[in-house]
Amino acid sequence: MATIKQVNPVVLRRGAGIGTGNAETDDDFLFDCFVEYPPVEECRRATSPVMVVAGRTGSGKTAILRYLERETHRSTSLDPFEMSMSYVSNSDALRFLNAIGADLDLFFQVLWKHVLCIEYIRLRWDVDSADKSRNIFSKLFGGFLRDERKQKSLEYIKDWQGKFWITMDQNIKEITESVERKLHAEIGVEIEKFKAGGQYDKRMSREKKSEIVARTRKIISSDQLSELHGVIEMLATQDVDVRTYYLTIDRLDERWVDDSVRFRMIKGLMESLKTFRKIRNLKILVALREDVLERVVQETADISFQREKFEDLMVRLRWTRAELRQLVDKRLNSLFKRQYTVALIGFSDIFPPKIGAKDTFEWMTERTLMRPRDVIALVNECIDIANGQPSVSVTAVRKAEVDFARKRRDALLQEWRSAYPLLGRVLDLFTSRRKSGVDLIELMDKVDDFCTQTWSSPRIDHDPVWDLCQAYAEGGKKMTFDVLAELAAILYRAGGIGIKISAQDRFAYAHIDQPLISPQLLSPDSKVRLHPMLHAAYNLQDRQ
Repeated sequence: MATIKQVNPVVLRRGAGIGTGNAETDDDFLFDCFVEYPPVEECRRATSPVMVVAGRTGSGKTAILRYLERETHRSTSLDPFEMSMSYVSNSDALRFLNAIGADLDLFFQVLWKHVLCIEYIRLRWDVDSADKSRNIFSKLFGGFLRDERKQKSLEYIKDWQGKFWITMDQNIKEITESVERKLHAEIGVEIEKFKAGGQYDKRMSREKKSEIVARTRKIISSDQLSELHGVIEMLATQDVDVRTYYLTIDRLDERWVDDSVRFRMIKGLMESLKTFRKIRNLKILVALREDVLERVVQETADISFQREKFEDLMVRLRWTRAELRQLVDKRLNSLFKRQYTVALIGFSDIFPPKIGAKDTFEWMTERTLMRPRDVIALVNECIDIANGQPSVSVTAVRKAEVDFARKRRDALLQEWRSAYPLLGRVLDLFTSRRKSGVDLIELMDKVDDFCTQTWSSPRIDHDPVWDLCQAYAEGGKKMTFDVLAELAAILYRAGGIGIKISAQDRFAYAHIDQPLISPQLLSPDSKVRLHPMLHAAYNLQDRQ
């Protein structure tokens, strides 16, 4: 970077940061300072199998989706808040089936495949009216009228030929209402008893539940999925257009539907995606937070749903230090260009070259999870503390570290709240020795009190840590070290600690190395180290 001329000095001002780190509110910097790193091309390229943009909060998932939407006019964004999925979760008939253990996964797949098919047709052929919707049927599917194998699929799409233009929420309501009518005709009396309350579903015998599930299986069956599969195959033959069309889905980590069905709905979406790879000019991109994916896996007892099964659909967002430096330099340059005439002002122009014996940018990124939001937040903290100065001093950086660490601790607990509600208590256990690093054996004597206090407190609706402590308290199901190893694996998964499995290994961190470590790999001699991002939050900076 160029040396700043003293005739036009930079003056740092509180609040004059380099963006929010939140792509929804970062328009001032997002598009002008976007960094084209490898995952972007994976998401852009139609021939790439990537359909799920997976990453931690603040890693850039929404930024990629928004950038690609802006880059092309051939895209549409599906907002789950506009899809009336709450209509599904509030359906008495479907709530009853869910309560007695019926498998609604196929129904959720039908919903997603139907919506994605309709939205692709609307986008690809610019369907915006009922007349155009009816006319498109003969254009797309007329050539299959004599194909006996496609008759059921043709009948399915013919029922919807005048509705390609209606909104997603109307589509979802119509599908749900159709299923509801069939269910009421089959088990209407049971549904009314469930609506009346009194925990009717809990008072039913296991045999009665099995009988009802069997009777309704033909209604929520694979027939409709098979019909939609045929529709997708027919659409795949129409892609003479070499341009790529993008359907993007974001905000799945928010409360767009009740948690009782949200994670199964996400699972249904994941199960549906592979079928659409047949349509070569369609690119579906789903932003999915790592903790949400973890909860989906936890909520799904079906052994067929495994992370590995979907790995080829995913691009996991990982940033290098050089890419993060490029992002910060671009944003700092953009910030000062708006205030000064000097050009190319970057990180090295306003930050000290070293902190201690370490390069300053390396020192700062070590205290992050190597994601844009963290780095942007830490740079902004430094600028605020250096208010009125031409540059950021070492003292200012160290002071910024304290506020930043406390905020990152709170953000970490909030990020993983849905998957691990008691993560804060687990963090307290692993910092109880007031050291940044310990051998697991040093914490063995803390486990009994931890489990007793946890198990004696009320259980939150979903809580793996509480369940683990219950298994320990019941005696024999979990031994002391088993509990400690599983807690270490959870905290590693969330990014709170690094783990050194054995003496010959180095410390591994989930945001840099493998995202999961099996508790079975750990021994009492395994070492754990609090992530440097959290050291200042626990006043451990001088004990690293």
